[in-house]
Amino acid sequence: MEKLNFSSIDFIGIGGIGMSALARWALNKGLTVSGYDKVKSSITKALEKEGAKIRYQSENIQINTAADKIFVYTPAIPLNNPEILEIKKKKFKLIKRAELLSRIANQGKSIAIAGTHGKTTTSCLTAWILINSGLSVNGFFGGVSNNFKSNYVFGTENITILEADEFDRSFLYLKPDYSLITSTDPDHLDYYKTKSELEMAFRNFAQKSKKCVIHDQIKSIDGESYSLSNKKFGAEEIINKNGSQYFNLILDGIKYKNIRPGVLGEHNIENAIGAAVIAFQLGISPKDIINGIESFKGVKRRFEIHVNNESNIFIDDYAHHPTELNKLINSVKDIFPERPIAMLFQPHLFSRTNEFFSEFIEILSQVDTLGVLPIFGAREDPIEGVNSQKITSCIPKSEFVPFQDGPKWLCKVKNHIYITAGAGDIDRLVPSIIENLNQSKK
Repeated sequence: MEKLNFSSIDFIGIGGIGMSALARWALNKGLTVSGYDKVKSSITKALEKEGAKIRYQSENIQINTAADKIFVYTPAIPLNNPEILEIKKKKFKLIKRAELLSRIANQGKSIAIAGTHGKTTTSCLTAWILINSGLSVNGFFGGVSNNFKSNYVFGTENITILEADEFDRSFLYLKPDYSLITSTDPDHLDYYKTKSELEMAFRNFAQKSKKCVIHDQIKSIDGESYSLSNKKFGAEEIINKNGSQYFNLILDGIKYKNIRPGVLGEHNIENAIGAAVIAFQLGISPKDIINGIESFKGVKRRFEIHVNNESNIFIDDYAHHPTELNKLINSVKDIFPERPIAMLFQPHLFSRTNEFFSEFIEILSQVDTLGVLPIFGAREDPIEGVNSQKITSCIPKSEFVPFQDGPKWLCKVKNHIYITAGAGDIDRLVPSIIENLNQSKK
């Protein structure tokens, strides 16, 4: 077991969803926690209330040089950031977020959920099944679990569940006892350059795992497989009825009938199957697995239904890749077939928009009314000729929508299923959309 020989941690980019989970772990351990972020947010405000000291301007870092203090940074922060440059100049201990996560996971048994889609929901559900069955586990998530009301859950046993992030090969720091790979669809090609390079990284990750569970579509990696159609770990007879779903769960070839999952969408049923395989391998009973699936409340911004009444249905989702958008749209059509779809979409990253442009056009053309916000560039500089207007010029019944006009634009469309989708800051518009839709009901 690796020793964690530090008593103070400073997180560069502490407001990120993954970094804030680590900050909460450190606070729970009684460590001194500080950090930097560009702007205040709901996450940083919550961390300050929990005991973290956060700075919001890049200035000379006024800290002591204690040997037991480390600095942790996220790939979302560029290496030329003044904070990181100052830390390097003063020769303080600086490590990547993934390295700290691996050192925590190495304290005991670890379960790592990887894949270009579905890993947040799957990791949260896996943790919920284990905890609901009586285990006490640590969990680090890339989203806020509605069951735990947090992106981190503290456990007393040496079992850690975490997301294994493929971006910049961060997941290769991990050596999990159990791993699950949901998908190796091309993504982050600004970093990996080719699909084969991405797949090689996933193979390397799987080789570091003692046991690996994989989706059926992944042919280049060995392990226990699952999917909706798998006869050993799969699902049958998915039924949509009155806004709910039911299915038969197949565990180790045995059928368990009429499962009513707590979250909707066939893609979430598939996530549930993956989580069930991991739980089954850990010795959790089928009864406890099913109870966990049915009592799972989902994750913020993952097929999150904010309004559901006779007048309006509004769903917010993190989907930002063509595959995710396709699953989102198809799930909405399956569950709510009686109404057309109005979607407000925020593209995420110029490189992703450019790389998958034709796929975005094909998938987004499925919705009946489409509004496209400006591209959320995040860590990237703009690419000439790549913008939201290029998308709308290729899709009938679509238009470019300035960010601040998003709620008004979406709510002016009547008698539709309303969807917001994207991985940027589109969720800032959600409260206003909810308010407008509730007012339109009156």
